Amino acid sequence: MKEVHYELAVIGGGPAGIEAAITAAEAGVNTVLIDRYPRPGGQYYKELPMQFSVHHRTKAETEGDMLIRLLSGVELTQYFNTLVWGIFPKENDNRWLIALASNDAPKLIVADSVILATGAYDSPMPFPGWTLPGVISAGAALILLKTQRILPGTRVLVTGSGPLLLSVAAHLIEGGAEVVGVCEAARPFWRAIPYLPTILGQTHRIEEGIKYFSTILKAHSPYRIGWSVVEARGKDKVEEAVIARLDKSLSPVLSSKQVISVDTIVSGYGLVPNNYLSRMIGCKHSYLPEKGGFVPERDDTMQTSMPNVYVVGDAAGIGGAELARLEGRVAGVAVAGRLGRLGHATAQWEYGKLRSLLRRQQRFAEMLGKVFLRGLDLFNLSTDDTIICRCEEITRREIRSAVEMGARSVTEVKMLTRAGMGNCQGRMCELSVRNAVMAFTGQSFLDMDKGGAYSIRPPLEPMTVKELAKAAEELSE
Repeated sequence: MKEVHYELAVIGGGPAGIEAAITAAEAGVNTVLIDRYPRPGGQYYKELPMQFSVHHRTKAETEGDMLIRLLSGVELTQYFNTLVWGIFPKENDNRWLIALASNDAPKLIVADSVILATGAYDSPMPFPGWTLPGVISAGAALILLKTQRILPGTRVLVTGSGPLLLSVAAHLIEGGAEVVGVCEAARPFWRAIPYLPTILGQTHRIEEGIKYFSTILKAHSPYRIGWSVVEARGKDKVEEAVIARLDKSLSPVLSSKQVISVDTIVSGYGLVPNNYLSRMIGCKHSYLPEKGGFVPERDDTMQTSMPNVYVVGDAAGIGGAELARLEGRVAGVAVAGRLGRLGHATAQWEYGKLRSLLRRQQRFAEMLGKVFLRGLDLFNLSTDDTIICRCEEITRREIRSAVEMGARSVTEVKMLTRAGMGNCQGRMCELSVRNAVMAFTGQSFLDMDKGGAYSIRPPLEPMTVKELAKAAEELSE
């Protein structure tokens, strides 16, 4: 194999990855930035297609434009439309072998250090009818609205938990949809009282939230606190949404049920760190529900338990774009300092500048994690007939049967039911399967780590046998 070697490989071209790549490259580190999307920006700074133009740019869009312009002015290699399907320790070496699938990039590259900035993905919450066409995630709705200028529906219910619901509802209204209701499953206002000093320190976020909420109020869209969708009904697509108030155990109050005519349900019950690569290579992880689930253990420089492997941004715990950018800069400084491209005094000075900013954003991220519900809290929305793993069409009843047969972890359930063996490789069902294991064994959701996690093996993405055979040939050369 002819080696294509880099001192640093940054995987993920969102806010965290771009900052890490810029910081390291500006210090003189030979860097490659790899991302699966056609253009830099990730989900948060996702650029509009070339054929679109807008007269007004949001704050996030303006920030994204500036960051991407900075990236274009830095000397480093960039591979887009490129999947990373595996990372392997190089034999007799401390370096990493990274396997790529792309028409433009090498099949394999070697890196001395790796920064994983793979972001997060929507955590779907199963409820009866959630697999009907017209039931989509909050992230999918925003992508359609913001980057494709496509309205996902005309009569929409928004349900879930977290500030993202306000953003989705406001964008839908501005796009011309009738938002028939916003159901926030949590009761965030009382929970937020202990965090008022943290919240008041985020003026621009408060202004953004007020703007979204004002749009919802002006459209006369009902905003219900402590409510959730409990069922989607329809023949070939969603036609009705059944909503209900939730009691203290987060179970639907049957007497409060209401049926609403809809053509779309947007469901957003939080995000899950996309940490499959860090799990694949053996980094130690801990279960922190306020950060979205299992997250890699890191030191102050964002380095994991594996030498020269760093994880930044939402892949290391849900915290938002501002925290992600700061973490990317810290990891970039750490790599440059370790390679001697930054002197010790300079690196420490950079850390000092970032430390207070980091603490401020970490406090805000912690507040969001404590105030709003995560998907793990809402297991009672599903019934025994509800599909949990949609790839393999495994129901909650089948998972219950597996637990009754002795399964005590998601891996054991997977062996007995095939849950998690589909094309998504468990991304969409792992949390829900773990919820079921915990519920059916009578354990607390606070001990979710006992439910385990799926074993992650290459290829990380669905690939053809031909593509794998070509990679094997290169490895053997």
